[in-house]
This record gives sequence, structure tokens and C-alpha cells, in this order.
Amino acid sequence: MDIYSQMEDASNFSKKDEDRNRKKYETESKARLQKIITTKLRTSFIGALSSFEQNFGEIWGYGISEADLTDKQRKWRELWDLCRTNVLNNGNHQIRSCENEIMQYIVYWNRHQNILKQKED
Repeated sequence: MDIYSQMEDASNFSKKDEDRNRKKYETESKARLQKIITTKLRTSFIGALSSFEQNFGEIWGYGISEADLTDKQRKWRELWDLCRTNVLNNGNHQIRSCENEIMQYIVYWNRHQNILKQKED
């Protein structure tokens, strides 16, 4: 094998390695974005539910055991549970929709990098 063949082989290997690393970076970037978006969306709708529970929960006896509820609170709790389930189902559906949408794109995380150079005297 002559030197030119070796150089060409090394160049081909380097290109394949760069391509493999680029694809890996794309996959990792997409997974990172998907995780962040999922967390933010879930925090939004869970936070909204929590706010309703904190501010209006006394209507359906939030924090009170089922056995200690009045008939009126029991009816309100059934309505709240239905509403809460609908919100959670819709939120999870939106997360899945976002995940499907992200899969349609090539994603590169444009992270911030600092390159420090040594000062030459």
C-alpha cells in the first residue's frame, strides 16, 4: 500500500468519523430539546392545576379525605376530577404532538462555548 492510498484511507475514515459524530450530536440535540420542551409544558399545565387547587380547592374539599366530604363537596370533587383528567390528557397529547413535530427537524444545539487562547509573550 503506497502513501497516497494510506492518506486516502485516513481521509475517508476521518470523514466517516465526522459524519458519525455529527449524527450523534443531532440525535443528542434533538433529545435534549425534546426533554426541555416536555418539562416546560408539563410544568405549565401541572402548575396551572396546582394553582386552581390552592385557590379553589376548598370548594371540593382539597386535602380532605373522601369520607369526610359533604355531599356538595363530593359533587364538586367529581367535577374537578373530570376537569383535571381532561387537562392532563390534553397536556400529554400536546407533549406527544410536540415530540412528533420535533422529529420532523434536524436539530443542532447551539451551545455557548468559550475558547481560551494562551497569551504569547
